[in-house]
Amino acid sequence: MSLIHRLQSLEAERDAAREEAERANLAKAKFLAAASHDLRQPLQALFFLSAALARHVGDHNGRDLLSRLDQGLDTMKGLLDGLLEVSRLEAGVVTPVLDTFAASEITDALDAAYAEQAIAKALVWRVEGCDAVLRTDRGLLMQLLRNLVDNALRYTEAGAIRIRCRVDGERLAIEVQDTGIGIPPEHLDRIFEEFHQVGNPERDRLRGLGLGLAIVRRLSQLLDHPVQVRSVQGQGSAFRVLVPLAPARLIPTRAGGVDRRPVIDRPRLAVLVDDDAVVLLGLQTVLTEWGFRVVAADGPDRAMDRLEALDRAPDIVIADYRLREGRVGTEVIRRVRERYGAEIPALILTGETGIDTLADVSAHGVSVLHKPVTPRQLQAEVDRQLRIKRINGVAQAAQ
Repeated sequence: MSLIHRLQSLEAERDAAREEAERANLAKAKFLAAASHDLRQPLQALFFLSAALARHVGDHNGRDLLSRLDQGLDTMKGLLDGLLEVSRLEAGVVTPVLDTFAASEITDALDAAYAEQAIAKALVWRVEGCDAVLRTDRGLLMQLLRNLVDNALRYTEAGAIRIRCRVDGERLAIEVQDTGIGIPPEHLDRIFEEFHQVGNPERDRLRGLGLGLAIVRRLSQLLDHPVQVRSVQGQGSAFRVLVPLAPARLIPTRAGGVDRRPVIDRPRLAVLVDDDAVVLLGLQTVLTEWGFRVVAADGPDRAMDRLEALDRAPDIVIADYRLREGRVGTEVIRRVRERYGAEIPALILTGETGIDTLADVSAHGVSVLHKPVTPRQLQAEVDRQLRIKRINGVAQAAQ
């Protein structure tokens, strides 16, 4: 065989190997997306139905059993989230979508999501204000920081947890501090490894699988956000994340004014869209107990028909992403905003984690929560969305 023929043969083998690898990666990505969605849906239904059941359980023994059920669901959610996220990051199917936003949006969301949990453990909870503007992937940064806060809560039984922000050159250092058990010096090089845990030799599942910091490491590498750690055994730990700053001029200024809660003379109206009947029932029950009037539907057309029959603009739209007949949740959000105004708050609640899904949601300017979410997490995000709408309304009225 001539040298030319040999080179052509090697090139053909290389191209075939590359195509095979690409097919394998695509198959893996599809499997992970399907597994993520199909596993999250029933767990999400259990969260909502458990919350709805609480008001019907009056005796002490029943409430204790329900509390244990909720504890088991929380543990299951943590394990599922960790395993699926590590798999997605290993598969290389996560691509950062850069955005420019105020750091306070991240710290406010962390405060809303975790303050109650910290207080329930009798911990001091402090979140410092941040005036900086960031340039990064909002969702992935939030996920990285949530893993750090989860870890702090898991290993801190007394004292305090603090979230602090400091400008460090061209980056903002966001630091999660705790007064927990600390990390022995010989473990510092291993804490970011999968399944490695400090102080859990019996593998208590209430303390997770040991995947939280492994996910932090992978997200840190993906985003190019260095993570630094310092710790003293028996005194606590501090994890510091360095996030790129963006020019403040990219954030629109808002007029000043006092943020006053409007007087509400009728229940808020929520539009809920999900093609899973059990999830929709649970979601409807939870929102109703929060004082909302609810329009519930399994698709965009029914949602719009029922909403127009009320002749009233909704206060928020919460939709699953993947609906029947190839429809998607962003469609109903777009139609509601076209009919009632672009300022209508909206939220995608989904088990989908694919790049195309996240890109579509981001293009519509909609926040996303990945199933399963606890009722507490959902309520914090709903409150945040309504608060943003109220602040923007006050600013517009002052102009």
